Amino acid sequence: MDNPDENSAHEFRVGVKRLTALYYFLHEIEPTLNAKKILKPYRALFKSIGHIRDGHIAINLVQDLKEGNEEDSRILLRAAESRVRKDFRLFQKYFQSSVRGPVSIPTITSLGISERAILRYKQNVLDSLLSQITGHEERISSEAWHKKRIFLKRYHHTLDAFQFCPGHKSDEEELKQIKILEQLLGDWHDRVTTIQFLQSFQELEHQAEHVIAILEKQDRVLLGSAKIYLNKYLKWHGNR
Repeated sequence: MDNPDENSAHEFRVGVKRLTALYYFLHEIEPTLNAKKILKPYRALFKSIGHIRDGHIAINLVQDLKEGNEEDSRILLRAAESRVRKDFRLFQKYFQSSVRGPVSIPTITSLGISERAILRYKQNVLDSLLSQITGHEERISSEAWHKKRIFLKRYHHTLDAFQFCPGHKSDEEELKQIKILEQLLGDWHDRVTTIQFLQSFQELEHQAEHVIAILEKQDRVLLGSAKIYLNKYLKWHGNR
């Protein structure tokens, strides 16, 4: 296999984010639980696959852009596809040398954390995550937006984990707002990573210049929209 499957790489990363949300939640309930140590094998694979995922995102965005020189786009796409194949070979090498046997994590039952403790601390953990998302600053840096995006995903995954639990009722209006905000921040982050990805090809600076200019414009528009929806989400919580 010379090329990584895009859907598989994406699904693996989503799965790790869900596990991260779960075990960080459990850590808040039982502080002696070392969530980072438990997740370490998955996080290493997650990071390795991340380079491949960045390449896939860049390829899709460059293909979607209809403006500019078509020859420049073809050159960029060939360079991106070559980089993805290289990163995939590095991932295979890392996997074969570092992963010995199946990677597993302990179950909640084996950790000895009671259902009563989980339900008792659930709202405190959710409120703590929410405060990281809705904390309001006049000017939010790119780094702060990125952190909000991470906490929003963690909050969403934690809500999803409780959807089948007795006594828990998901708020469809909140989930709708979360998904809109996640989409905007996800699209923004895709532009940020693609700009960095294209800038790494120093020898293709001329070919990438026009594409990067378009992506930077889209970046600003998406962040402006995200700020509007974050304020709506903040007001919605304030009015509950």
